[in-house]
Amino acid sequence: MNSLFRVSERHHSGLILMTELASAYSDPTSFLSLSEIADRMHISSGYLEEIALRLRGADLIEGRKGPGGGYRLKRAPNEITAEEIICAVEGPLALVDCHSNGCPVEGACQSKALWNFLYASLRKTLQDTTLSSIIKNTL
Repeated sequence: MNSLFRVSERHHSGLILMTELASAYSDPTSFLSLSEIADRMHISSGYLEEIALRLRGADLIEGRKGPGGGYRLKRAPNEITAEEIICAVEGPLALVDCHSNGCPVEGACQSKALWNFLYASLRKTLQDTTLSSIIKNTL
């Protein structure tokens, strides 16, 4: 099936990891093992580690090695937005190439208004959506 908007596997896995960590936030002192999350969610632990490194780089999660180690959120779930997660795992959001690379036909493009409207709408939705609202299903 062809899809107008396709969420990348990295975006999806990043959101899965963050929702798992958010679900465990009731005990903010505990760390979750990536291998346990990977097994439960059927994601390669190496791939999940790569995503975790990006999320750490964006200061969204922190890790600890050794017994009882793993990852946890650095902020409360209601303080982390979907946009932060999306940007952390794959960089700035862009719907079409002209949003990220410039457009050779910018002055003549008649579809620009539609793409700008969709981009602004999606970005606002992601900014307004917190991890807390995702795990509580209050979107």
